[in-house]
Amino acid sequence: MQIILDDLTEKKEELDGYLDLIDYLDSTTLLLNDKNDLFQVNSSLVKTVKGTVYLILYNLIESTMREAILVIHEKITSKNIKFDNLRAELKHKVLLRAKNDKIDMKKMIDNMSGNIATTLHKVSLNSKKLFSGNIDSEEIKKVGKIYGFSCETNYPKTKHGTDLTTVMRHRNDLAHGNKTFSSVGAEKSAIALRQLSNEVVAYIFEISDNIEDCIDNSSYLE
Repeated sequence: MQIILDDLTEKKEELDGYLDLIDYLDSTTLLLNDKNDLFQVNSSLVKTVKGTVYLILYNLIESTMREAILVIHEKITSKNIKFDNLRAELKHKVLLRAKNDKIDMKKMIDNMSGNIATTLHKVSLNSKKLFSGNIDSEEIKKVGKIYGFSCETNYPKTKHGTDLTTVMRHRNDLAHGNKTFSSVGAEKSAIALRQLSNEVVAYIFEISDNIEDCIDNSSYLE
């Protein structure tokens, strides 16, 4: 988990730097390069740059959650934990993945080691399908019930992740071309966008800590 937390910290620093750039662009109308060329900063440019923040945030959210969940599965595999010892919700999820993904029997046989139930857990895990581009606080709560980690956070700092829905909606609109970056960026001021970003990042940090507790306490077991 420490690698994931370090990566999250790095992503936060990248985001903070980008937000600092937005603050600077929002406070000026002209930029001067090292050749003394002037570049005009208009409101449309600032809005476009602000719209990009939602993609940066969504990348931070999904990559952190995906990698954290994979750590749980790595623990299950490395400890050779029997399928029957997993919590009921996780067993159900593994079987559901196997059914929905139509697991290739050859792949299952090739990966056979120990009992068939343990092998099923290994081959049914597809990291690309852990989250399907629609992750918000409600989705994280559902995942928490499956794996046994708490979704309780410090509300004044995180708003319990309510802003993740806004991030997800804007990300999907941008990814599918439903809205322009400038129209999305126009919805919040630079100050409000930084506040939203801080609350989202604080929420993901606290959820990551909760997942670490889940791993330490083996809460993914029955």
